[in-house]
Amino acid sequence: MNQNTNLTYLLLLVFAVSLTGIPIVDAEISSYACVNAELQEISPSSIGIDEEFTLGINLESCGTKTPEDITFEIISIPSDIIVTENLVTNVSKLTYSTSERYLIYHMRTTPDAKPGPHLIKMKLTYANKPVDTEKYYEVEIRVIGEDAEPRVSFVETSPEYIYEGDTVDLRLGIENYGEAIAKSVVVNLDHEFKGIKTSTIGTLGLNGSQTALFKFKANRSGEFKIPVIIEYEDDFGKQQDEYTIGITVLDKKGSLNLASVKVDPVLPYMGDTVELTMRVENSGDRTINSIRVYADHPFKGLKESFIGTLDPNEDGPAVITFIVDQAGEYEIPVTITYSDDFGEEQIETKINLIVLESSGGAGTAAIVLLILAVIGGLIYTNYRTKKSKDEIIKQLMEGSGDSANDEK
Repeated sequence: MNQNTNLTYLLLLVFAVSLTGIPIVDAEISSYACVNAELQEISPSSIGIDEEFTLGINLESCGTKTPEDITFEIISIPSDIIVTENLVTNVSKLTYSTSERYLIYHMRTTPDAKPGPHLIKMKLTYANKPVDTEKYYEVEIRVIGEDAEPRVSFVETSPEYIYEGDTVDLRLGIENYGEAIAKSVVVNLDHEFKGIKTSTIGTLGLNGSQTALFKFKANRSGEFKIPVIIEYEDDFGKQQDEYTIGITVLDKKGSLNLASVKVDPVLPYMGDTVELTMRVENSGDRTINSIRVYADHPFKGLKESFIGTLDPNEDGPAVITFIVDQAGEYEIPVTITYSDDFGEEQIETKINLIVLESSGGAGTAAIVLLILAVIGGLIYTNYRTKKSKDEIIKQLMEGSGDSANDEK
C-alpha cells in the first residue's frame, strides 16, 4: 500500500471507533437513581384536639438504578403536634424487599392545639452522581375543634318593677351550652341609659355558668329591647354572639316632693323679713343623698338650703330667709337637687308668694274695722230685737194675768 492508502484506512478506523463509542456513553447516562416520597394515609382523617393519629409515607424508586444512602426526615412540625418516632430515617439501599420503604409516624395533637390547617415539612435526600439529590415535601394536617356557646340563661333586676328615675342592678346569667371551653368571656349590654355597660366573666367551662353584673339609671319610661353582645374565644379563635333582652320601665313614681310650704308672715308687707320653710319628703323606696333646695326669688337674702340625706318616708325642712323689698304676686321657681350613683339629678317646681304694700296698711285696717263694726252692729241689732220681743211677750203675759184677777 502506498502512503495515501494507509492514511485512508487510518481515518476510517478512527471514525468507526467514534461511532461505536456513542451508545456506550448513552447507556451510562440512562442508568440513574430516583426516589419519590408519597403520602400514603392520615388515620383517622378527622383529627381532634388532644387526639392521636398516624401519618404514613411511602418511598418509591422512580429510576433505573437502585437508590442508595437515602435519608428521609421531618424538618419542621407545628408546636401543637407531638411525634413519638425518630424524625430522621436512614435507608442504605432501597429495594422492594427493604422494610424501611414504608414509614409510619405516630403523632398526637396537644390539649391546647388550635383548630385549622397545620403544615408538616419533610426532606428526602439520596445519593446521585455527580451530586446528592434533595427533595422537599409538605403535608397538611387539619385539626377539628369544638364550638363554645355562651348564652343568656336568666335576667334579674333590682328593683323587680322599674320606674323612671330608678337606679337598676341588672344580673345576667351566662351559661356555656357548647362542647368547648369559652375563654376570655366579656358581656356587653348595649343600653341607652347612663351606667355600666361591660362585665368581664373570664372562663366558662363545659356547662359552666357565671353572672354578669350591670348598673344603670332608668331615666325614661317605655319598653326597651337591649342587645347583649357576648365576646369569647373557643377552639376556632375569637367569636361574638348577640342576643336580646327586654326591659320595661314604668312611669315615674314620686320620690322627692314638697310635702308642705310655710311662709312667715303669711301675708308679708314690703320691707318684712320672710322665713320660707319647705318640707321635702322622700316618698320613694331608696335613700337619697346630698339634697339641696334652691328658691330663685328676686329679693335680698338666702336662696339655698341644704337638707342632706333622707331615708324612705322621711322628710326634712329647707329654710330660706329673705327681705321682701317689692310688693306684688310672685311665682318663685324651686329646684331640688340630689345625688345618686350616676351623678346629680334635679326636680323643678314652683311656689306662689304675695307681698302687700306697706302704704296700704291703714286702708286695709279701716276695711277690717268697718267689717268688724258691721258685724258688731248686726249682733247688737239682733240682740236689741230679741230683747224687744222678750219684753212684748212679758207684757202680754202680765196683761193676761190682770184680766183673770178682775173676773174674780
